[in-house]
Amino acid sequence: MIDLFRAFTTKEDFFYDGAFIAKIKYQRFQPQSDKETYKSEIVKSNRRLCVINCSGYANNKIAETLTVYLMMNVTVKEPVEPEIVEDTGTLWRNFSKEEIADFSHLTGDTNSIHLIENPVVQGMFILKELCDTTQTNEIEVKYIHPVYGCNPVYIKHEGNILKGFSNGILCFQATLS
Repeated sequence: MIDLFRAFTTKEDFFYDGAFIAKIKYQRFQPQSDKETYKSEIVKSNRRLCVINCSGYANNKIAETLTVYLMMNVTVKEPVEPEIVEDTGTLWRNFSKEEIADFSHLTGDTNSIHLIENPVVQGMFILKELCDTTQTNEIEVKYIHPVYGCNPVYIKHEGNILKGFSNGILCFQATLS
């Protein structure tokens, strides 16, 4: 999975500093292989949205795929008070600044929002941890609000939906298949 993330973040003709992941879908079709090759393709690209598909192949068969929906050229607007939710589930994870920086270096994700004093947790890092937690081979995560380093994240299960909260705010919603 990490090699797939690295293939996505290091695509040569694509620059996404300042962009953020709105939605990401991950699927694994075969067991992990050390001999995967990777191919990235920009499916859609305009001023506001870029959709990239990155696939890993083993023995000429698709092994895993990552589809990323990136919001581009986003300008920061006046902060809107998000709705605070009382029932935020069970404590799941706390991402330290060091872990966020290490994940950036491991995957080649140099987006500056992950390397500042109050870093945003990478969408791919959240995805990886959700996959590890749920042991699923197919997941789609919609990101609603940033998760910041050193803030606890709580998970609430609702059927095949996982909702992630931080500071009482819904930050992401994952659908498991």
